[in-house]
Amino acid sequence: MLPRGSRRQWEVAVAIWASAGMVLLAGAVVFAVIYAIGGVAVGAAFGDAPLATGLFFLRLSGTAAVAWVPVLLLTWLGLAQLVEKRKGRDKAQHR
Repeated sequence: MLPRGSRRQWEVAVAIWASAGMVLLAGAVVFAVIYAIGGVAVGAAFGDAPLATGLFFLRLSGTAAVAWVPVLLLTWLGLAQLVEKRKGRDKAQHR
């Protein structure tokens, strides 16, 4: 998601937050599938109360996604350092 050779910290932040959102949504889908396999009428639940059902699965996914927070933070730190390294290299070349 992060453009190759990026030199902007906001692009790093957007990429990390987008990744977190995708992990959260993917987890919600996985939990919905697991519930459906277990015999819960997930489709009917979404038909009756789509917002409440969606929030239920997002909450389950959020609980499980807490394990990914350190990985995302370390990735963010590494990418931020890479961006600063590129910016420093550019400055050194233009002197």
